[in-house]
Amino acid sequence: MAQIKNQITGKVVDSQNKPLELVNIKVIETNQYATTDKSGVFRINGSEINNVLTLEFSYIGFQKLRIPVTVKSGETNLGNISLKILDLSLENIEINAKRNYSGSTNSSLIITRDLIEQTPALSVNDLLNQIPNRKITPPSLQNIQNLTLRSAFELTTNGRDPFTLNNSFGVAIIVDGNNISNNANMQGYNPGLRGLGSTSISSNDFGLTGTTSTSSYSGDFAYGGTDLRQISADNIESIEVIAGVPSVKYSDLSDGAVIIERQAGKSPAYVRMQVRDNATSYSFSRGFMLSPQLGSFNVGVNYVNSYADNRDKIKAYKRINTNAMWTNSFGKDKRIKNTLSFDYSRNLDGIKKDDDDPTSRIVSFHSWNMGVSNRTSYRLNTDFLKNIGLNLRYGASHQRSYTEQFVNSPYILYNNATETGLVNGIYDKGIYTAISDVDGRPITASAQLDLNAEYKTGNLNHFLNFGANFSYAANNGLGRLSDPARSRPGYNTTGNSLSAGPSERYYDFSLAYAQKDFGLYAEDVFTLKVSGRDLNFRGGLRLDGQNGFVTLSPRTNINYQLTKNFRLGFAYGLSVKSPGLAQRYPGPTFVDVPLINAYNGNANESASIYYVRRYDPDGSKLKSSKGQTFELSGLYKIKDYQLSFSLFHKLNTQGYNTVKQFEILTLPQYAAVFTPGSKPSITENGTKRFLVNHNEFNNDLKANNQGFDVILSTPKYEVISTSFNISGGIYRSSYQETSDRFETTISDNNTIPDYPITGVYAPRKKTTYFSSGRVTSSTHIPAISLIVQLTAEFSFLNKTLTNVNDGVPKAYFTRDVRYIEITNPDPNNKVYGHLFIPENELTSDNQYKIYSNYHLSLAKEIKKRFKFAFNAYNFLNYQPTYKKPNSNTLVFPNGAPTFGIELSLKL
Repeated sequence: MAQIKNQITGKVVDSQNKPLELVNIKVIETNQYATTDKSGVFRINGSEINNVLTLEFSYIGFQKLRIPVTVKSGETNLGNISLKILDLSLENIEINAKRNYSGSTNSSLIITRDLIEQTPALSVNDLLNQIPNRKITPPSLQNIQNLTLRSAFELTTNGRDPFTLNNSFGVAIIVDGNNISNNANMQGYNPGLRGLGSTSISSNDFGLTGTTSTSSYSGDFAYGGTDLRQISADNIESIEVIAGVPSVKYSDLSDGAVIIERQAGKSPAYVRMQVRDNATSYSFSRGFMLSPQLGSFNVGVNYVNSYADNRDKIKAYKRINTNAMWTNSFGKDKRIKNTLSFDYSRNLDGIKKDDDDPTSRIVSFHSWNMGVSNRTSYRLNTDFLKNIGLNLRYGASHQRSYTEQFVNSPYILYNNATETGLVNGIYDKGIYTAISDVDGRPITASAQLDLNAEYKTGNLNHFLNFGANFSYAANNGLGRLSDPARSRPGYNTTGNSLSAGPSERYYDFSLAYAQKDFGLYAEDVFTLKVSGRDLNFRGGLRLDGQNGFVTLSPRTNINYQLTKNFRLGFAYGLSVKSPGLAQRYPGPTFVDVPLINAYNGNANESASIYYVRRYDPDGSKLKSSKGQTFELSGLYKIKDYQLSFSLFHKLNTQGYNTVKQFEILTLPQYAAVFTPGSKPSITENGTKRFLVNHNEFNNDLKANNQGFDVILSTPKYEVISTSFNISGGIYRSSYQETSDRFETTISDNNTIPDYPITGVYAPRKKTTYFSSGRVTSSTHIPAISLIVQLTAEFSFLNKTLTNVNDGVPKAYFTRDVRYIEITNPDPNNKVYGHLFIPENELTSDNQYKIYSNYHLSLAKEIKKRFKFAFNAYNFLNYQPTYKKPNSNTLVFPNGAPTFGIELSLKL
């Protein structure tokens, strides 16, 4: 071991020059951690390499501070370092999110604690309104909150389109260094029945007529990203949104990452209460100093109760979050830092039965989530290896999606077969309560080993990061507790129809094999002089093993200080997202083909025969979805003005979607002779061809995304005590499925064998454009601890173009199940002309007018202990309208005004 000659020392104090104990100090380049002792003193040993390091000081309740340090031979004493209490009397408080060019990427967005303190938020999602070219949404917990980055897809009523689901599934949510994975989530119906868009358990329309809540609702979020409603915003220290190319350290993602760091350490007690028009929130947090030997202990609890409409409390969402963190340092010079965390949350989400509507459903989505994690950092005193970090996490959940509805049919006909073959049907009463019950019990575990080193080649200092990770996902839930005798309408026979259709069966989730993925990475970081200016390089390679496939992913972020005021950056990266258990093991699919239904109104004198076809999808063929990004970014600073921009091209391939699979079956036909008082006599009288289908997951999606976004921030103009922030952008996404699609036409009056009943179409291609912008004025008067923000939001473009040939069939199946190709499509053809899809059925719900919206927020502190924050969305109740072309439908794009107030008391 080399002799240590270089050492960084200093003392951290508050504004009254009193020492601060247990201040967290991080060396950004080497990922080393240190803490101050009871005298506020810290010591960080360095190698013999002389270089510039960045030290970050953080302490709960104080403004985070970063300072560059030039390391000299021997001791580098920084003297007293003063941290400022985080309150509204500070002159340089952060009011808007800003680009971070000194981190691991060229274009990440940082949301600091300064900004979080000013934003009344019910969940993390409310803090992400700062992302440029993103529509501002008011705080609400009444819908699934999945995050999508750098994409523009066609709007849908249920948000279940496969492209949106894939994008959000590919955004990693990383809390305290641990990926909060959604890979073990299997909630919902069998995707093999009617495809990915029909997997979620949902309600009828609900709510008061004329309100925004009159729509179908589901709380299931399998196949998509983590529901951000589950994560409270109370104890978050900072959020970094990486929409571009992340460091190779981060795995299991294809569309970016959100890095959330929580507060840990000694702090005063905080009591917060938030009241919104449809929600109330209460929280408490406190950080204790146990002893110099035992370290610090943090506790926090948050409770939220919200309704879709206070006048009609049918739809409700309730959540409780609790967390505890124990932080301590051990060993000589306190070089081992350990943080043990425990989190527990419970969600109660659902819709009560509407007594005024006997056909309404009872729907509930209840769950609890528990997580235990341990983060250890060991600071070494060697010339090469600087730090070893180990993150371990175990998570367990219990999810239950439940619905029941009243069914009133003449009778039902079903079977309980679980294998392919002929089976007799069972008759039962058609008046019953249909129940759908899905019980999931996800288990996840992960381990991340990170090593940080420093070495020198010539005059060039290198910071080397390398490591490995392993993730495990399983689901021990009871599964889909389906009873064919009590199935929902549409999944049994209720009349004389002899058409084939899907039917539900019980599926035990614990039959799915556990997911085991691993990764290795190495990354080099250095700065060299080119023409006397800094060229910053960060590049690395990652190897991932997912679902039996191995992928290499190079990623690099390079930026160059072209002039004193202008920095230009380029980034390239490839990333992969593993399929989750719900895609790998969707469960067997059953298709029932009723061959005869001899029913005379009396079950004892009736008989039926089914052919049951069982399909078992092979999820082992699923490859990881991919995201490949090219990015050009820039940062221009002149005085206190800052302009940043990003231009990107992102190609997503091998996205997950269900693809319809057809099979032609030749099955026997039967005739029946009724006999009073006994079962009918059934004889075989020929054969008939049937066209049956089911859905299987495939790497079927492709999306080509381009766009740019920009942020301009101004200094505070002292005359009016106001600064301005302008942001916006435009995104274009061209996306398509890669498999042919099938559309079935039903004509009860046409029994001609040659009649086309199923059209075959080329893969649908769409292009969506989205553009928005905002101007925010921030008036900050430190003397009276007041901030007032006004935001003017503009929606410029939201338009989807559909390929003109999407409605043109290329082939069809006839009623007697023959496949006929169409060589010269003719919409006037008397045989297959009805298969052409009219243009108005392909046209999307586009925005036909530029419109604006206006929002207000303010925050006021009293004696640095009591804070009052207020925000209102569409506070002017501005309701622009536009009319759809060739329609009498009026569109009101702005929602009704919504407001909230938060009271915070520091004890």
